[in-house]
Amino acid sequence: MTNTLCEIIQRREDLSDFVFHFTKGPNAKEVLKQIIAEKKIKDKRGRGFVCFSESPITMLSPMFNYFKQWDSPMYAPYGIGIKKEYLYQIGGRPVIYGDNDDLNNIAEPLKWRFVQYIPGKYDFTWLREWRLPLSSIDLSYDNCFFIVEQESDCRDMFDLFMDLNDIDIDAEPEDGGVYTTYTGYFTRKYKVISLEEIMVLSNMNKEQFSKLLGVQQREEGVCLGSTWE
Repeated sequence: MTNTLCEIIQRREDLSDFVFHFTKGPNAKEVLKQIIAEKKIKDKRGRGFVCFSESPITMLSPMFNYFKQWDSPMYAPYGIGIKKEYLYQIGGRPVIYGDNDDLNNIAEPLKWRFVQYIPGKYDFTWLREWRLPLSSIDLSYDNCFFIVEQESDCRDMFDLFMDLNDIDIDAEPEDGGVYTTYTGYFTRKYKVISLEEIMVLSNMNKEQFSKLLGVQQREEGVCLGSTWE
């Protein structure tokens, strides 16, 4: 692509660099935990493809707030983000929206991409859906990140995102006692971001979002606490 075209795409906040797969239902968080544990997204409905939404993550919070009125909403604020370019490389494609006449004119090998669209009656174009024609997709630190609803979810699911390698104990005499600091050194299995953090930074753009993910390094030291005795 030309530099001008790349610049246009980067400046369009309504265009996403990622596609997203969200869980749903009252147990959406537990479903996400299972996906993390299995390290893959599966085609559990046996349709021959896995679905994603290209809607920008920075613009999805109002949708999830609206969905809260239902016990089993269409989507919940727990999911996986995958670079759109990567999904394309492994066979993912945007769906083809149209009516039954369009479907009849589509070659059989492409019908997995078809989604019905009837203006004013049946319209899911807001999802900007993509599909990957595989029964599952393996997940890794390099090809995805995870989305949770609140910062407390990040803490609750800490062990799913981080592996403890070592603990450093630093003890220093101070005022007749000993002040001890414990630092854990972890390997990050996956990056994670909360919608709560995105909402707090409500003016976050695509570039800022990428930088926020970028600071989550593979190797990381975390203060586990301190004691004074």
